[in-house]
Amino acid sequence: MHDSDELDDILNEIRNRQNPHTEDAPPEPEPPQTVDMPLFDQADAPTPAPKDLPENPTLPTEAAEETPAAPAMPEDTPTADGREDVYTNVFSGTEETRAEATYTPPTRPLGDDEYPEEEMKKNDKQKKIIIAVVAIVVVIAVALGIYFGVVRGKNEEPTSGVTNAATEAATQAPVAVVNPFTGESDYNENAVGKRPVALVVENAQAARPQWGINSPDIIVEGEVEGGETRMLWLFADYTSVPDKIGPMRSARPPYIRFSEMFDAVFIHWGQSKSKGSYVGANTVFEQDNVDHINQMTYSGKVDLFTRDQTRNVASEHTGVLRGKKIASALKEQKIRTKVNEAKFTTFDFNKKATAVGDDPCNALALTFSNRTRTRDWTYKSDDKMYHSTDYETDVKMKNLIVLFDNTSYTTKANYKGSGKGETYCNYDLAGGKGVLASQGTYTEIKWSKKDGKLSLTTTDGQPLKLNPGRSWIGYASANNGGKVVEK
Repeated sequence: MHDSDELDDILNEIRNRQNPHTEDAPPEPEPPQTVDMPLFDQADAPTPAPKDLPENPTLPTEAAEETPAAPAMPEDTPTADGREDVYTNVFSGTEETRAEATYTPPTRPLGDDEYPEEEMKKNDKQKKIIIAVVAIVVVIAVALGIYFGVVRGKNEEPTSGVTNAATEAATQAPVAVVNPFTGESDYNENAVGKRPVALVVENAQAARPQWGINSPDIIVEGEVEGGETRMLWLFADYTSVPDKIGPMRSARPPYIRFSEMFDAVFIHWGQSKSKGSYVGANTVFEQDNVDHINQMTYSGKVDLFTRDQTRNVASEHTGVLRGKKIASALKEQKIRTKVNEAKFTTFDFNKKATAVGDDPCNALALTFSNRTRTRDWTYKSDDKMYHSTDYETDVKMKNLIVLFDNTSYTTKANYKGSGKGETYCNYDLAGGKGVLASQGTYTEIKWSKKDGKLSLTTTDGQPLKLNPGRSWIGYASANNGGKVVEK
């Protein structure tokens, strides 16, 4: 390599060091460097003419005849940071002892001055990131606040509702389910809207005391034949019938028609049959399309009927109905259990037991007709109930209701092949006068069959109110010697 080429390289290096604002400037400042500049003979040194060097007014345009050693650059020589390019001319010959030049780097890091736009971009990016993070945090916080607010509100509203409902339930009296036949509030709510049952029970001397006689809601007693009476027991809730009811007996037309005023399922052990001018129970069942279960024709698998022969009486006085089997039998026989309200008699009741009239009634005696015995009842003030021992047991009732109706008699010849006739009592079911005794008092009433249901009113036509409790209805003859005596 020629000396001139070496000189060019040295000069280029010096210029590059003094002018740091280049595209290829390093990102980090370098420590000070000392450049060793060799001396050349003037004869061998060519004139430098680099293409890429910028103009520098301090550089020499001619080479010196002799090139002495370059002395060290003084410490206070301005540098490129001072924006002055001051050199000691190594070719002028004025400083012969100079051997090297010292370059002082910028006092600040190059990164601070060299890439301000990138630093700003970095700062802007960091700011944007921070703003984005803050925004996200705010959005999440708001979302969480809304979420928990809604959830809490949803959770609190039902709690408040339950609390209010509980408070109201505690402060308000519960709605009682009332038995439609007794007006008492201990009724089975599952029986609401269900049909009642009507059971035919015997009242002959050999049948007493009857099994379950103090359990029916209503007992209807009237004349049948031979001067005897028979009973129809009504239960509003057929699931409440005791497991042993009886002795069961055969159906008669007046009892069937009476049960129809309550839309009751009729259960019996046998029936009277039509013959001659007599219209029997079998005809009424068919004509009126009455739902009934007859032990004599019952072929179901449910053991609904049985016998109790422990009394050593005739077979007709031993028939027993198993009340707890009624529900299963109704289901097996596919008999309607939903009540028809249009055919279902209900009664009005006082909220509390009260006197029903101004006249006292400490005893009541009813003669059904001039063919029958008298049924006696006595009022007891200790329990405010009417009692009768005629059934060879103590029977208690809250209300005694007497209904007078016109009766007629029909004789059926050769009853059961005996060669003798049997005379049946028939009721018109046309309505008439009556008596109500309760709470040690009595009053006269009226009754009728209205729209297929039993209607009880005061003598001036106002709805009659009964006292809560069980009722006995004495069905007496208005034209054949029936009478009632109150004491």
